Amino acid sequence: MEAGTSLRLRGLGEDFLRSLERRILVGIHRAKALFPDRGDHRLSPWKWLIDVAESSAHPVYRLNRLSIAAGWGAVFCSLTAVAGRRADIQGMVGSHEIPTAASPIRPIDSG
Repeated sequence: MEAGTSLRLRGLGEDFLRSLERRILVGIHRAKALFPDRGDHRLSPWKWLIDVAESSAHPVYRLNRLSIAAGWGAVFCSLTAVAGRRADIQGMVGSHEIPTAASPIRPIDSG
């Protein structure tokens, strides 16, 4: 609730908050599959996260650290919309996504 209030005060709408909540729930379900021996799986997803994070003030961070230490990488991550794109040749953008692989849009010159 505190985080939601803070985000609302910064101008982010209810749609963003619902989207964020869905992404966190997806991460929790992934984590439950990766850590079958951790926490009480009878708990609700949010309570399971707190249980596994050992009451850490930053449970998402704690679970990411556990996942990275286990060799799986971060369970929760936030990627921007252009995360799959990279600059191969100056002025050209490449992507692993088929619709954007040959994007005719020139990048913005910030220099």
